[in-house]
Amino acid sequence: MFIYTTYVMCDDVITLLDEAEEKTKCPREELLVLAMRMMLKDCELYHREDGRIEYQKRVDKETGEKITKHRVKMKVNVREYDYYQDMRRIFRRSISHAMAIAVRTYLATIVEAIVNKVADVVLADTYPFENYAISIDCISYAPTFRIWWGLPADLDLLFVK
Repeated sequence: MFIYTTYVMCDDVITLLDEAEEKTKCPREELLVLAMRMMLKDCELYHREDGRIEYQKRVDKETGEKITKHRVKMKVNVREYDYYQDMRRIFRRSISHAMAIAVRTYLATIVEAIVNKVADVVLADTYPFENYAISIDCISYAPTFRIWWGLPADLDLLFVK
């Protein structure tokens, strides 16, 4: 099942995605999934425990001018949508902002790997849900959620209550 949604993207992010799409012949959504997966692998750099959701900047601090953004329509499957929502909660950034960070930080590496046909774990497939799961438990009448973004070295940790 698919969800049609929109994300807000700055001109530079759209340009980077367009150029990458042209160089690699891969769809924008596929490149975005790869970039988000790379960001997730570095989740300790982006994880925030408190504070409000951080959004993209509205004004360029150096020039004082408004940053131009556009709504980009996307068709994502439900699980991918949930995946992005979880990233929003953990990183405490809007999905659009997380996407912008991922594109600016990781897209060049992805393009280089695709163009040079470098076999890499990141490019193994575009399925972002490798070892991704959510479980819901009730502890003393309080619903609790566990989110897995990978497997721990000690698999017994998955079954600890």
